[in-house]
Order: sequence, then C-alpha cells, then structure tokens
Amino acid sequence: MLTRLLISMALLSFCAAAVADEAREIEWLELMPEEEADAWLNEPEVDHTGYASAEVFQSWETVSEFDGAKIRIPGFVVPVETDGEGNLRTFFLVPYFGACIHVPPPPANQIIYGRLEEPIEMVNIWDAFWMEGTLRIEEVTNETADSAYTMAVDSLKPYSG
Repeated sequence: MLTRLLISMALLSFCAAAVADEAREIEWLELMPEEEADAWLNEPEVDHTGYASAEVFQSWETVSEFDGAKIRIPGFVVPVETDGEGNLRTFFLVPYFGACIHVPPPPANQIIYGRLEEPIEMVNIWDAFWMEGTLRIEEVTNETADSAYTMAVDSLKPYSG
C-alpha cells in the first residue's frame, strides 16, 4: 500500500512539473494593460498616401504577470544582430509583417527583443514564427525599434495555425 502511494505521489509530481514547464500561448494584446490596448486600437488609421509623418502611438506599459513567465507567441522576425557567418543571434519579434520597416512601428509593449543562446540559420522574414521562451520586462532601444519586453528564446519554429 505504501509503495502504491509513493508511486502515485511521484507520478503526480512528475505531471505537475511537466505542466509547469509548458509554455502559455498568448496573444499580443495581452502584453498591454487593457486601457493601453483600447487607446491603441482606437487610434486613427495611418494614411500612407501623403508626405506627412504619422503620429506614433507609444506605450511602455507592461503586464507584470508575464515577467519571468514561459510563453509562446506568434509573430514576424526583424533581424537585429548576426554572428560572423550570417546566423541570427538577436531579433525583434513583432505582431505583423512589415512592423519596424514601415512607419509607424508598434508600441514598445508590442515588440519583444529575442536573444538566442546559440545563433541559428537566418530565417525568412516573410514567414511567421512561433517563439517560445522566458519573457522578461526589460527595455531595449536601438535604431530599429523600442521594446518593453525581452525573451531568452528556447525555440523559434515556423508558424502552423
């Protein structure tokens, strides 16, 4: 009887550890406080026909529950740094194609700066990817974009529905 109890407890702790290791799949707007998301979604559309600069909606407001959380999120890769052989080392993950290339860029809390422990072969920036890893609230600013979040990337895989 004691053996069965010990085996059951071991299996339960193993299952709990497996669930704890599983990444939570999130949507981009979850990274913004609700009032910020409402303000951004109610911004007027950008008119690309004229010469005037578009107003940039910027928000650094983050959601503290995601600091240190293991998440999975879909998006597009904007390369930032490569190694000497052209392999991807760091990048921004953005919610839609063309972000950071066209103006205005998404707000900082809608961009994640990804750091790969080991560089990987350069990805096709036209394709969507699933990024998974540990998210941190950390500001990164460079000439390409501003980010309110970073991620230690465990995996970057092509998006499949």
